[in-house]
Amino acid sequence: MRKLICGALALVLAACSTPSTSLAPSTPVGSPGASVAGSPPPSGSVPPPSTGPSAEPSASPGPPSAFQVLPPGSAIEVRVAELNLRRQPTTSARRIELLGRGDLLVVSPSDFVIAGYGPIESDGYTWYPVIKVDVVDGDGELDPLPTHPIPIGAELVSGWVAIDDGKDRFVRQVAPRCPTTVDLANVSGMLPAERLACFGAPIVLEGTFGCGGCGGAIAGEFEPNWLASPMNFDFLSEDISVQFGPLGLRFRPTGPARPEPGSIIRVTVHVDDARSSRCSIKEMGDGDVLAPVDPATAVFFCREQLVVDSYEVLGMDPAFEGG
Repeated sequence: MRKLICGALALVLAACSTPSTSLAPSTPVGSPGASVAGSPPPSGSVPPPSTGPSAEPSASPGPPSAFQVLPPGSAIEVRVAELNLRRQPTTSARRIELLGRGDLLVVSPSDFVIAGYGPIESDGYTWYPVIKVDVVDGDGELDPLPTHPIPIGAELVSGWVAIDDGKDRFVRQVAPRCPTTVDLANVSGMLPAERLACFGAPIVLEGTFGCGGCGGAIAGEFEPNWLASPMNFDFLSEDISVQFGPLGLRFRPTGPARPEPGSIIRVTVHVDDARSSRCSIKEMGDGDVLAPVDPATAVFFCREQLVVDSYEVLGMDPAFEGG
């Protein structure tokens, strides 16, 4: 069955429909996660993550990260014996799950899944929203490409974890999986932070453009909207008979113009766009008040996006429906 990628998050009204399509991954809105400390890495690199507490972390692997924020869409490994995954970024919030050493998490947001934005300082800890990852070997590493760490269409576990207490670190950042073959299958399996870490120069991909019947809205302010908004349905798909996306493209207002939906394109894209340094995001907080997201997190989110330089149309995909 064809699957459609739609990020599920608080206050999002997404209308995604096409014949024989099922809604893709959703993060339980009621179980947002934690925050983490760190700070943006130099261009093309990703900062190491920190750990999160259960109320009483049982290990102290080292000092906290020198970075200000953990990049959204980066993978982290729990490095303490016990670490609470909580509904909200506070030690008094309900525990969703007790994590253990070696468990893998992805910092939110990650492309099509959003469980909130970090970091948040609370109760003496730094918290991040995360999505739990299931892996085959349990060796503290992500499954090899082209496997995506967050299965599309799966029921996901998300929440908030504390990554440090200002003194000790409870997590470590997982090394990026840089592909030896840069094609759509491998790049679609990568996390956003891996793309930023691995691609210092433009890359070329081939796939079907667009998503028939996709649409939606989200409460918040995203500047510039074309780069910072999480509602992006300009998918580049390997096989739309299986699913749309999950890889999304970003088009500058100055061009090039989008191709016709259903076009098979060869496209040149880059990460770390120059406009990223001025990105800002405000999300809807308590009392329906817009609250600014940590500036470094907003910049990281924009740096990770795939921005279109140019493309050529190779044909039309006969399996594409809608427009």
